[in-house]
Amino acid sequence: MSEDASSLRQYFTLDHRHCDGIWAEVEATVETGSDEAVKGVWRRFEAELRGHLRMEEEILFPAFEEATGMTGGGPTFVMRAEHDQMRGLLDQMATTVVAGDFQELLDEGDTLLLLIQQHNQKEEQMLYPMSEQALAASWPELHDRLEAYRSER
Repeated sequence: MSEDASSLRQYFTLDHRHCDGIWAEVEATVETGSDEAVKGVWRRFEAELRGHLRMEEEILFPAFEEATGMTGGGPTFVMRAEHDQMRGLLDQMATTVVAGDFQELLDEGDTLLLLIQQHNQKEEQMLYPMSEQALAASWPELHDRLEAYRSER
């Protein structure tokens, strides 16, 4: 991924698309795969999405807040609240997967996708450009930290 992600905005936007692609695999596997195949691709989707949220919360957001002084009610406050909503839906979906109700998983996934689309648009159109500007000088070091984090997830 890092080859195509020469900027902060590209890096995180590509990670959004990566998670979207795995969700498309979940949907396709529900239609054509075995229960175990669905559970496997679900686990991968859940791990990747939760990992993306953690990368933002543990690396990007603190760096942005330190560089800009925007804390409390700033954009990262809103993004964290939306991340909490996403994690709540992921928890519900995980319970649905354990129960083997894959149609309900897809229904809950529609709700998650709506939230993700709105969230990603805010990040990609506002937060990432602001972050890119505020963190331009530290992007190489930040990129290395993100890649190290990614290799651990």
